[in-house]
Amino acid sequence: MPKRRHDMTGDFIRRLFISLFLIYLLKSFGILIALFIFMPLIIELLREFESKPAPPAPRPIPPDLPRQDIREVLRRGLIFDPPTEFYLNTESRIKVGFKNTSSKRLVVNILFDDLERYGEISPNRLRFSLKEGEARYTFVKFVPRKAGRIKAEIKAKSSIFLVRIPVEFKVLEPLREGVEVVVSESEVEKGKINVTSSLKALFSRYEEVEPIGEGGFARVYKARRNDGKIVALKIPYHLTEQAGKIFLREVSVWSQLRHKNIVELYDANIVPVPYIEMEFCGGSLAKLSKPLHWEKIAKLIFEVCEGLKYAHSKDIIHRDLKPSNILLKDDVPKISDWGLSKVVTESRSTTTSFTPLYAAPEQISRSRFGQTDERTDIWQLGVLMYELATGRVPFEGEDFVEIAGKITMEKPVSASAINPDAKPLEPIIMKCLAKRKEERYQSVKELQRDLAELLGGRYRQELGRSVDFSRSAYYAGQLLLLYLRLGDAKEAYKYALDLRRYTRGKIQRELEELIEGLEIRINEGLPVPKELVEKAEIIVHKVSSGFIE
Repeated sequence: MPKRRHDMTGDFIRRLFISLFLIYLLKSFGILIALFIFMPLIIELLREFESKPAPPAPRPIPPDLPRQDIREVLRRGLIFDPPTEFYLNTESRIKVGFKNTSSKRLVVNILFDDLERYGEISPNRLRFSLKEGEARYTFVKFVPRKAGRIKAEIKAKSSIFLVRIPVEFKVLEPLREGVEVVVSESEVEKGKINVTSSLKALFSRYEEVEPIGEGGFARVYKARRNDGKIVALKIPYHLTEQAGKIFLREVSVWSQLRHKNIVELYDANIVPVPYIEMEFCGGSLAKLSKPLHWEKIAKLIFEVCEGLKYAHSKDIIHRDLKPSNILLKDDVPKISDWGLSKVVTESRSTTTSFTPLYAAPEQISRSRFGQTDERTDIWQLGVLMYELATGRVPFEGEDFVEIAGKITMEKPVSASAINPDAKPLEPIIMKCLAKRKEERYQSVKELQRDLAELLGGRYRQELGRSVDFSRSAYYAGQLLLLYLRLGDAKEAYKYALDLRRYTRGKIQRELEELIEGLEIRINEGLPVPKELVEKAEIIVHKVSSGFIE
């Protein structure tokens, strides 16, 4: 074909020159002759054109597909699952999420501005970035301040699209009348004791009683005793015999525990109604805005470990560590709610209850992962750290089966993939979340050592570059306490000497006594006693508060 094309080109050029020469010589008559000269070439080109196959017909343009109504996607995709009952001035959790039913990725903001007219909601907005078909949810906390039927709107927004979705629920007045309770108490004929009474009889012993929270087992009230002390009252809703056993177990275990990182139990009884009177704490890890900086998380969990280490030394494991069970008082974390705890020496657990999102693999499948023990609490500390660092739990699901499957078989998304700031803490979190207990930290003290190494590195770095007197004193004091709590007298001694440079007068004399005590223990190989740690805490608090005389 290329050769044929070349011949036709040459033929055309020859005919053209001859035609131009004839036109030049013969004028008009030359044009007529030139036409006859080109005629055979024209006929051949026409034949060649006719022999070519016809080009394919253009593909029909499909009609425009109907565009998805994003507003309808927002309206239908909202997940809003409130509890069956709300109580005035009592915190409840509402399940809120979104399912993306569109054919593309959506970024959805859910706003609760209108609900804020009826109470306190935290957080007051949520943001989800969802792939096609993906669904995610979380829980928001709501404390209603108005009783009656509430009609409000929730806003769902994506890009320029905004829809308002009506919601409706009822808020009840808090329970004021008596409750019927059936509990089991082995001391009294090993049978059932029926107690019917009124909460008014209990509340009459206190002033300024107001509900402040609730859980699956009990409601919590804030109250002022006759001696002026503010306390918290935990009162079960309605007890079955099994729930009564949990209540009595909680009292039995909790009464053995006295530690600054454990909520103190003041009193408990089953008349006029079953109740626990305990230390009042103004906050909890559940109420903190997340994510937190890794240093703040490490400090909080290190102190929680102090309380757990004490409980484990008494052969008591908690088994239900979660943000709402770690209370905060003056920024000091305190472990609460020991109802699902277990004494390690018991042959078997008296209850199989647990909170699914925070459950360890051995709580879900004992046959595969073994009995619960101290390392169960370490798993739950890992979940706590993950949630504080990312704002979400490591294993989520629509129901218990899905959550349990992920806990026992899947690896969580790395915390740093969600929040890059969590990177320094990530190896510690992942070790806590090992499926097999043998691969986790084998004791709380072992976990504390890694947290101390992380915090110690940070404090040493800040101490080395600080030129501010008060900041230097703060970091020296934190390093002293860090190693005292670990029982490392040699490292504690080193930072006690550093701290001495920032003291004078009475506090310096108190610090000198502490240093002498450390020297004796180092020379004689003695452990660091609790009294020495408490003394150091007082000194460090004074120095950090500016009392350097």
